[in-house]
Amino acid sequence: MKEAEQGQFKKTFERMVNEVVSTRRCCGCSMCVVTCPYGVIKYDPVSMSPYVAKPKGGFAYCPISEEVGCDVCANACGRLGSECMKPIKPEEIDVRVFGRSRREDEPYGVMRFMCVVRSTNSNVVTNAQDGGAVTEILRCAFNEGIIEGAAVAGPSDKMWLDPVPRVVKSADELIQTAKSWYTYCATPMALKEAVDKHKLKKLALVGVPCEISGYATTLGADTNFTTADRGEKNIEKQNRHLKQYVEAVQVTLGLFCSETFVFERFVYEYLQGKLGINPQDVVKVNVKGKLIIDLKDGARIEAPLAEAKAYKRAQCNYCGDFSAEHADISAGGLGTAGWTMLIIRSVRGEEILKRTIEKGYLQVKPVSEFEHSMRLLKRLTETQRKRAEEQYREFR
Repeated sequence: MKEAEQGQFKKTFERMVNEVVSTRRCCGCSMCVVTCPYGVIKYDPVSMSPYVAKPKGGFAYCPISEEVGCDVCANACGRLGSECMKPIKPEEIDVRVFGRSRREDEPYGVMRFMCVVRSTNSNVVTNAQDGGAVTEILRCAFNEGIIEGAAVAGPSDKMWLDPVPRVVKSADELIQTAKSWYTYCATPMALKEAVDKHKLKKLALVGVPCEISGYATTLGADTNFTTADRGEKNIEKQNRHLKQYVEAVQVTLGLFCSETFVFERFVYEYLQGKLGINPQDVVKVNVKGKLIIDLKDGARIEAPLAEAKAYKRAQCNYCGDFSAEHADISAGGLGTAGWTMLIIRSVRGEEILKRTIEKGYLQVKPVSEFEHSMRLLKRLTETQRKRAEEQYREFR
C-alpha cells in the first residue's frame, strides 16, 4: 500500500487510541501499559482500557509520543495492524513466535501434536478447573528450575469471583490460583510486577488468547521503529522496556476462551440479581455448554449459557482466536470430564510437557479417544473466526 509505505500507518499512540481503544476493539491485555517506558500509560480495570494518566492534550495525545518520540505501546498492541483499522494477521504473529506460518493442515494454528492429560494428584484435580494440567506443568517448571515465577490470574481480597493479576513465586502457591475466572483480568500486568518489583528473570505467563497474542506481538516487534533523533538514552530505554518483560518468559500457557464477562454486570446483575446467588459464596465457575456455579456449601447451580452471554465483553467479538494459537501450550476442558486437552505448539512447549510427564505429574491419553471434544474444538474455532471477520467488516 502506497500510503503505508509513506508512513501514514506507522504505529503510534494516536493510532492505537483512535483505531483500537476508542472503537472498543481493545482487548485490555495491558501489554501497552506493561511496556510503557515512562509510566504515562495506565490501566483502567473498569473499562479495561489504557489511558494517559496525566494528559496534556486530548484523549489520543501522549506527551512522550508527541514530544520525545516513543510509541513502544503501539508496537506492543496485537490489534493495531500496519493498515488502517485492521489488526495484525494471525499468520504474521505465527512467524514472530514460531518462525513460520501455519500450514493448511493446521486448522487450530501452528502445532506439533495434541493430547489429553490429567494430574496424577487427586487433590489437584479436585481443586483445578478440569484436569489440573496447567497447575502441574507450572509445578514441574518450578521444581525443575525452569521458572522462578508465574504471571497468573488469582482471586482478589475482595471476593473469589474478582480476579486480579498475581505473581506466583513457588509451586506451593499454585493451588490458590488453580481455577479459571470468566470475568476479565489483565494478567500480563503481573509480568511487570514480577520483573520490576520481585526482580524475577525466568517466568511463565498463563493467559487467555488475546493476552498471549499481546505477548507474542511484543516479543516479535521490530525495534527499528525507534529513530536516532530521539537520543541514544531514549532509544536504549524504549527498546529495553519493549522487550524485557516478554523475554523473561520461558513458557506461555494459553487458555481456550470464547469470551469473558463484564465483572459488575455478570456478578451483580446476573448472578446476584437474576439467579439470587451471593457472590461471596461462589468458589468455582465453569462453562460446559451451560454455566455451572459451585458454592461454598457444596451446592451447584446451573443456568443456560445463552443467558450469561448477554453479559459478555463487547471487545471479545473482535477476537478470532479460540485456542490461544500463539502459546507454547494451549489448554482447555472441552467435554473432557476431568481431563484437559492440550495443543503443543512449540519446541519449548514440547520439552516442558515431556518433562512434566516423565516426572510423574501427569497421566496422558491420546486425543483420538475424545472425538466429541475434537468436534467441539473445530466448531468453536470456526465460529470464533467467523465472528471476528464479521466484526471487522465494518472497518473495511
